[in-house]
Amino acid sequence: MDANGNDNNISVSIVVPVFNVATYIEEGLKSIADQDFDHSYEVILVDDGSTDGSVDICREFVQQYQASNFKIIESEVNRGVSAARNHGLDKARGRYFMFFDPDDLLPSNALSVLYGTAKQFNAAIVKGNNTIFNDAGETAAPYNVSQTCMLDKERILTTFYEHDKLRGHPWGKLFLREQLGSYRFPIGVRMAQDLFYCSEVFSHAESLVLLDQDVYRYRKRASGSTGSKYESGSYLDWLESVEKTSRFATTPDHLRAHKNLLVRTMTQLARECVKLPKKPAEEVLSVIEKHCDKWNIRLLPLIFKDRLSLRTIGRYLKMRLATRKIRHQLQRSQ
Repeated sequence: MDANGNDNNISVSIVVPVFNVATYIEEGLKSIADQDFDHSYEVILVDDGSTDGSVDICREFVQQYQASNFKIIESEVNRGVSAARNHGLDKARGRYFMFFDPDDLLPSNALSVLYGTAKQFNAAIVKGNNTIFNDAGETAAPYNVSQTCMLDKERILTTFYEHDKLRGHPWGKLFLREQLGSYRFPIGVRMAQDLFYCSEVFSHAESLVLLDQDVYRYRKRASGSTGSKYESGSYLDWLESVEKTSRFATTPDHLRAHKNLLVRTMTQLARECVKLPKKPAEEVLSVIEKHCDKWNIRLLPLIFKDRLSLRTIGRYLKMRLATRKIRHQLQRSQ
């Protein structure tokens, strides 16, 4: 163990939060165990009070595969994915760390590609491409890059706020623990806690490589946590997380890019609201209008003060068209 808490024999720590994923977890764990990786790695499974037998499957898997590098941490109480990830980070000892959600899959070369790239570029973070799959098929994520490139410290946060090549998913990325291992996910946030965590980590990273190879397979589930965000009101936490990410902006480029993120968020919110029933649509429309006032999302300021791109202005116009459609739908239903 060195002065930074790294175990010199462990190259990568993989933190896996586990909660009621019995249907998928064995396949996910097998994709980790079958990595074509020449260096040592540890897998920290943090069960967050599962009630469907997920932790039993974890135990059986470790015993069957004699996977001594897999460690299970069990909790009788469900505290949420942020707490589970934080607990895993507390126990991580590798030079690098990464996150994996157990209903997803890793390509067999994911660790070797991420680790090799991190060493080659001496990068604090490596973000690879990912695919999105379900029973209907598998496609490339729209934010994937077609060419590997390296971003310096100032450009990382701008690229994240722009949200075209870099998103707030903790998975599919390798992080240098010595530089970034002290940051934690916010507790008690129902949605977009990942977004805030990534914005803080990206703001402190010295370098980031966007890699043009697939390193992660994300399973799109109909029962995912964002499906009921309007019924539960968790989308309000999403908006608060988006707003709070501005605290890491330190340059005019950062602030301009963050305004782009605000417009993008309002546009997504409005377009999803079009499909909602009357009562939640009324509530969400009110939230949109209040946040547009709060964040000064108006056409002329966006053009002349913020000097945002034509693409962002186009998003703003789509948002306004969507809110107009929502109002018409509400009027017709009266």
